[in-house]
Amino acid sequence: MNFLTKLVTFVLVIFLLVPLVVSSVNAQDDYQKQLEEYEKQKQLIEEENKKKLQEVEAAKQENAAKQLINQGNTFLKKNQWQEALDAYEKSLSYDPNQPKAFYGKGYALKKLNRYNDAVVAYQKATQLDPLYSEAYLSMAMLYRQLKQYDYALTACLAAVQTDSTSYKALYELGTIYTQKGDNEKAVEAYQQVINIKPDHYLSYNAMGLAYEDMSQTDKAVEAYKKSLEVKPDRDLTHYRLAALYNKIGKHDLALQSALASLQEKARKNGQAAFEAGLAYEKLGQYDNAIKYYQMAGSEDRRWKKSADYQIEMINKRLK
Repeated sequence: MNFLTKLVTFVLVIFLLVPLVVSSVNAQDDYQKQLEEYEKQKQLIEEENKKKLQEVEAAKQENAAKQLINQGNTFLKKNQWQEALDAYEKSLSYDPNQPKAFYGKGYALKKLNRYNDAVVAYQKATQLDPLYSEAYLSMAMLYRQLKQYDYALTACLAAVQTDSTSYKALYELGTIYTQKGDNEKAVEAYQQVINIKPDHYLSYNAMGLAYEDMSQTDKAVEAYKKSLEVKPDRDLTHYRLAALYNKIGKHDLALQSALASLQEKARKNGQAAFEAGLAYEKLGQYDNAIKYYQMAGSEDRRWKKSADYQIEMINKRLK
């Protein structure tokens, strides 16, 4: 074989081998890419599965927390305060960011006379949900019960701000202003209640008391009358009207209101009997006056001393 023949043979071999080598290299690259893609997909699937498991576990936790809140609410309805508290606290162990659980916890703590802890629970509820009007209202009512009127006012104003249609919050606001001695603002709050709920007889009654305290007798009488238009069988309102009529010298009207209060017989009514006795006395009907004064003392010992004194004065006058 001459040199030319060898050269041609060598070139042919190289020509045949190069594609094989290139093909082998390409195949190796493709395998590596496929392996990398597999690992990538495997990681994505693992992460997705992990996420789904976490979501399932979170859903279980959330469902358990909600069930425990419902249990707590059921216990509250049954006046089982400690059991309710336990349920709410267990719910919070599953999810510590539940405003409703803290609200229920606060209510249970209040009923257990753990007032400071109840305030903390209500505060936590409003921190988690700044629009939780009911939590602000419950906090306000608790502060008022503790005679911490400034704190009560702040909480109640927050309740009204977050829900301006809550007649309960507005009524509480009026009550707090009354306790603070600000009768004008109290009347404004009660009027807002009536604008929302025209049949709220308690607001009319409270307005009557505020007007009395401001010596606005005519407005007080009108407020009591409106209260009775809504709830004519409320003996306490009849009594307040009787006392006011006696105070301003309208004893015939006082007698009508006092007897109406006694007629309801919703409870022992020594105060109404006393006002009836006073009205009869001022009208010169002393026998009836003594009769109702005696009734006042026998039905309610708190009125016995005053009733006995009035009877003694009548007897002295008749001698």
